Amino acid sequence: MTATELGPKKERREASDRRMLRAATTLISRNGISGAKLAQIGVDAGYSPNLPVQRFGTKTALLIAVLDGIEERFLRHVETRVGARRGAAALAERITLQLEAVRDMPESAIALYHLIIESTGSMPDLRPGVVRLQAAYRDNLIIYLRQAEDADELAHGTDVEQAARVISGAISGMSIQAIVEDRTKALGDEASDLATLLLAPVLTAQIR
Repeated sequence: MTATELGPKKERREASDRRMLRAATTLISRNGISGAKLAQIGVDAGYSPNLPVQRFGTKTALLIAVLDGIEERFLRHVETRVGARRGAAALAERITLQLEAVRDMPESAIALYHLIIESTGSMPDLRPGVVRLQAAYRDNLIIYLRQAEDADELAHGTDVEQAARVISGAISGMSIQAIVEDRTKALGDEASDLATLLLAPVLTAQIR
């Protein structure tokens, strides 16, 4: 096969993988991990029931790919949304985006929390992927907190890493609460105000 032929083949493969991961995300959000069968994922994506096994090998490998895809998409959206903002402005935009994502992409949010819960119980092999994703989210917050620190926008004595853990944990808690209470739309609509509240303890008075 020539290089010219390999290009389109690779693109088709990547496109079909993305469709299967989207189908898996939808099934997980609706039926939980146990209800997301590999064969059904293939059918829902528009392919053979056997294709997920051919591409990913095991259900665990597919679920790890779902986690990686959620992380990659989110951080890509962050980069686009934050743009040229830095420090406190970037932090506010970053937090707002994560809360709005629960409103705009509830299936991904629900699937993610299924994956997190199962990683602590029936599927411990998912745990490294969950830990990696959560660390990536915190590290992303730390980047903007450090920028705010360098710009003297943080309150004196703020522990940046602890602040990142608290903010990340608060976002996760609010997201889970909104999902359970079926009020993800309200969470997104209130995102800007919630970002202000989360940042108030760590920003200097003149920026709050």
